[in-house]
Amino acid sequence: MIIKYARTKSLLFDGNESEILDRYFVPDTDIEAGMAIKFHDFAGNTFEDLRSIISEADFENIVQTGGFTADNGFLKLYKGSDSLRLYFFKKAGVIVVFAYGEFQPTRYKLYLEGVWKLS
Repeated sequence: MIIKYARTKSLLFDGNESEILDRYFVPDTDIEAGMAIKFHDFAGNTFEDLRSIISEADFENIVQTGGFTADNGFLKLYKGSDSLRLYFFKKAGVIVVFAYGEFQPTRYKLYLEGVWKLS
């Protein structure tokens, strides 16, 4: 069950993809994420995979409170800020959701979409 969330929608990175690979991010919210998050900590975790890790009710709550929408494709991929694909990081009951992808040719953006704490 989600006991607290912070919806931030803040731009963390805007630039060339090679520049993001060695960076780390510390979510600036009142919910402690537990550590600095590196790009590789979330890049392999697509948001849709979160559905199999947490309860369906919690997943739907994150979708609703985050304001995320599924595209019209057959895979129903969820999108966040600037219609970028969503990814997540989970540790010790805290879920951090990012939107990341190529915004223009060779220009990538990374948004912190929000942080959710589970009981």
